[in-house]
Amino acid sequence: MPASQILDRLIAKQANVSLRTLAEGVRNEGELRRVGTAITSLARTGLVVRDDLYDLASICATARAMAKSGGIKAIVVDYIQLVRHDLGKDSTREREVAEVSRGLRLLAMELKCVLFAITQLNESGKARESRAIGQDATAVLVVKVEDEEYREISIPIQRNGPCGVKTSLRFNGRTASFVTE
Repeated sequence: MPASQILDRLIAKQANVSLRTLAEGVRNEGELRRVGTAITSLARTGLVVRDDLYDLASICATARAMAKSGGIKAIVVDYIQLVRHDLGKDSTREREVAEVSRGLRLLAMELKCVLFAITQLNESGKARESRAIGQDATAVLVVKVEDEEYREISIPIQRNGPCGVKTSLRFNGRTASFVTE
């Protein structure tokens, strides 16, 4: 998803206005005030959204530079199978994904920050292309689509906490966000 769409969703959620309103134009002063407040609030967080980093080396270099210039608290990689890491001609895709997973884990440990690596699961609930993703993870959160409106989030694997924790979220299509029940 392009950075502009991610930011639109964050603003819509924070300002409690529809994505359509952001796309077509704010219609009243109340919406304009809430959008302005949301933009100011997001600017203060120091959030940086990059949609131009495609390989492990550029992700690591950018994260290290950001950490040196003011710190970094979290990194989100969406999604791990799209990250490239050249291991040569004889490498398999599974090995490449495993090396990306390992590299991201080491980066998070080096920078002492949280790293969310989003992946797609196969039909049996395992990470596609590499089981190393699950092995490298400190915790695995699974989002299961129950129907168009509801999602269940569970934690089947967690090294330092309880496993089997579940909660349900409702999708708010107006702001393209989730709310707890």
